[in-house]
Amino acid sequence: MAISSVCPTEDAVQAFLEHLVDPLLPSKYAVRETPSLATQELVAKQVHAVVLLYNYFLRKRHPDLRYLDFENFCKWALVLKPNLKSHLKLMVRTDDTELSEVESQFSLLEKAIQDACVISRSLDALSVKGLPVSKVSILLTDLSKENCILLDGSITRGVHSLIEKDVNESRCSPDCSIESKYMSKRKKVPNKRARDELDANECCFQQIAFSAVKEATKNVISQSDLNIIESHLVRSLSKDKTATRFYIMQCVRAAKARWIPIKD
Repeated sequence: MAISSVCPTEDAVQAFLEHLVDPLLPSKYAVRETPSLATQELVAKQVHAVVLLYNYFLRKRHPDLRYLDFENFCKWALVLKPNLKSHLKLMVRTDDTELSEVESQFSLLEKAIQDACVISRSLDALSVKGLPVSKVSILLTDLSKENCILLDGSITRGVHSLIEKDVNESRCSPDCSIESKYMSKRKKVPNKRARDELDANECCFQQIAFSAVKEATKNVISQSDLNIIESHLVRSLSKDKTATRFYIMQCVRAAKARWIPIKD
């Protein structure tokens, strides 16, 4: 999947769709066949990634590329990949109903495209304070800090991803907010109750992160092998108005795992 520095919108979107979505679509154009729910969910997830790749990451490097809103992206996708028509519902309707009136009837793909468009607009917001944490993400390095673990297709098929795990609210406090509601308005310093709440949330996020590493490495690397180097709060790529707790961790012993050179 090669995209030149002067790649126009059509070529960029087509390249992303061919790499990430084409393998999931039937080779023949069969609009009357309704895809299974599992296929609809998978295609929606892949196209969600395509929207973010184009509307945010590619346009971040090439600001001259135009932003594609929900309707325009659906139209481009349908023109470039007609087989996606069976995954669309409202964008192929024949009546003149306003889009705002029927959003509740979106197909899974349409909902994924809309969500990704909204997220791509909010990623550069100045502050993430107060946003609930919806997942944790881990960049795990080896003892030398020259290699890391990336998972192939764990989040998006055809893409290597960091280790991630959703925050299970039943294991944490109901609202895992980083900015406490008990913050002193005068001194801007959290009181004891707020500190306790923040400490409890952070402890929970760390436990989820340790568990995610253990699962990703098939029990080869456990909590006792890990050292947290850095921790940051960033906006989520999967859910609007939520944050991701991002950790850089180091495995402090030589462990047999699928390490990938960081410089590559």
